[in-house]
Amino acid sequence: MKEITKGIVALVAILAIISGIYGYTLIEKSYLREGDFAEIYYIGYFENGTVFASSFNENVSFDTPFDDKNYNLTPLKIYMGDTTNLSEKIKYPEGWSYTSLGNIKDWKINEIEGLYEALKGMKKGEEKIIELEPGKAFKNKVVNGTIFISSLAFGFDTKFKISNISDDAVDIEWMPEIGEKFTFPDYPHLLWENCTEVVSYNNTTVILKTTPDRLDNLTLYPWWENASTASYNDTHIFITTTPPLGNFTAIIYGMEISGSVKNITDEKIYLEFYYGGQTFSEEVNRTETFNRTAEYPKVFEGIQKAVLEEELLKNGYSFHELAGEKVIFRVKVVNVYKAS
Repeated sequence: MKEITKGIVALVAILAIISGIYGYTLIEKSYLREGDFAEIYYIGYFENGTVFASSFNENVSFDTPFDDKNYNLTPLKIYMGDTTNLSEKIKYPEGWSYTSLGNIKDWKINEIEGLYEALKGMKKGEEKIIELEPGKAFKNKVVNGTIFISSLAFGFDTKFKISNISDDAVDIEWMPEIGEKFTFPDYPHLLWENCTEVVSYNNTTVILKTTPDRLDNLTLYPWWENASTASYNDTHIFITTTPPLGNFTAIIYGMEISGSVKNITDEKIYLEFYYGGQTFSEEVNRTETFNRTAEYPKVFEGIQKAVLEEELLKNGYSFHELAGEKVIFRVKVVNVYKAS
């Protein structure tokens, strides 16, 4: 009988997962963990005792008790997880919705890393004082000279410096190193992994150069795999393609197009394409020539702060008004809601 009961319980759990039917139950003696919803009281303050945010609907000192009988308190509704990826199927506690979830100075709980981690394991009624260095709170402040790593500009990670900050935008400066190597995300240079390097730079321009480390079995055209070979001199890369004669299928601008290689000479590839009931003849150069070197700007001006925000957060920096501040939180867990 016990085994049958266990089986029924397991089946119900599986059906709940498949159907996306979740409910949340208020638990009196449960520890807060990822995936839970909760209500908390909090006071956020600086080392000098100045309060910058709280659950109180009035001005209070940092040590004011969480006494809802004598003070007007509004609990902060939180979710223990990444709120940007909340599933549409998730069931909120009764009366809640996504808009019910609160924030502290415009940041959700999971974005304040140290506070989020400190809340894990707390239970209903428990109070805690949490001291956070800037990197665990609202991050370190972005200032002129801040160095960060980003792939936003070129598609590969490299070093940048903040060189100027205005109200809504920043200027950033690429900080290359001579000999620095990476895979440049542009054809045909991306065919050779970590073969593009910084060869020179000045205050405005960075010069890159690609040195192929593989010359055979290259794929210049995705529909002719391993059909190309390369050679190079000091200034150029030459890629020669020898596709098989006969039919092939190409994906061009998202469209699937049937084609056929009709003839190949030393200089040309002669093709036919079939689309919309019509036949189109085309010829392409068998050998394509590319520059080995490329110039790129060293300084990028007027980049909107919002564009860089996520990249800077990954590096431990932010434009938040409390960035760079050591902060302290007093928190009390009021309710914990577990999935059921």
